[in-house]
Amino acid sequence: MSTIVTRVRNTLLGVMLGGFVLVVAHLAMIEVGQDVVTLRTPLADGGLQSTRLWIVDDGDHAWLHSGGKDWAARFQHSPIVEIERAGHHLRFRATPVPGPHPRVHERLRAKYGLADRWVRFIGPDNAETLAVRLDPLPTWTDVRAGA
Repeated sequence: MSTIVTRVRNTLLGVMLGGFVLVVAHLAMIEVGQDVVTLRTPLADGGLQSTRLWIVDDGDHAWLHSGGKDWAARFQHSPIVEIERAGHHLRFRATPVPGPHPRVHERLRAKYGLADRWVRFIGPDNAETLAVRLDPLPTWTDVRAGA
């Protein structure tokens, strides 16, 4: 094999390996977070789509942070979602809120630290970044208790 072909092959393998390591590092940093929840959103066919995410609390609301406006389509079929958090299943009304959200970003940075810095480095915020406000819905236990 010629030297040029060997160099090209080694360069391509290095780039592919680097990309793989970057993806694995990104996913690992997300899972390292202190509070990783599972968001379940209903699909039009009746199924559920599950995604692991970070969550921050701010007063009576919880917030999720997404990478783009396409993510808001998940709430078009139904804004009612389920969050599995610390072994509890909670229901919320999800409301996508476009625009900058410095308070949500501050809370994410304070809660997730270096992991949040890494995620923002890989996928920096831009005009399409979206925060999702979660408004708690009563559980069946709350309804039965008259809450």
